[in-house]
Amino acid sequence: MKKIFYPILIAVCFTQCISSPDTKKVSKNPNTEQNVTTTNEDKKAVSEINTSTDDSEIQIKEDNTIYNIDSIDVKPDFPGGIKKLQKFLRQNTKYPEEELQVKGTVDVNFIVEKDGKLSDIKFTKDEGYGTGKEAIRVLTKCPKWIPGIHNQAPVRVRYNLTIPIDVYYDE
Repeated sequence: MKKIFYPILIAVCFTQCISSPDTKKVSKNPNTEQNVTTTNEDKKAVSEINTSTDDSEIQIKEDNTIYNIDSIDVKPDFPGGIKKLQKFLRQNTKYPEEELQVKGTVDVNFIVEKDGKLSDIKFTKDEGYGTGKEAIRVLTKCPKWIPGIHNQAPVRVRYNLTIPIDVYYDE
């Protein structure tokens, strides 16, 4: 009986220690103390808590995680959808007016920020003749996107886009 009792007791204590929330004492004023309970979910969602000099104000540092498009609830989108994006790209893309034949794709990736702005725009593949740089130029002029949503909040999302190129100038 004793051989079984001690391992079970240790397992129960271990389980309680792991699943119990962390409790810390936080002092707002030198004369008062307040217990604050945090869970593991709180630690993931909030990267840092700063208290200001005003006791009534607590600032929470934002989560700046960049999410993969497949791991969020609602994907970011261009206002009006993919057809409007294609139209925007066609209307704003300019290539040198010289004898030029280019057919292929430009692969770009960027971050759709929480406010819908695009940042960190890079091309990973282009067809030469400045097609990658032109794709970056056009995307920097892009209107704000509808941001991605995860857990009912806007998040930063890495977005990959393939832009088809079919240019033929003949003088």
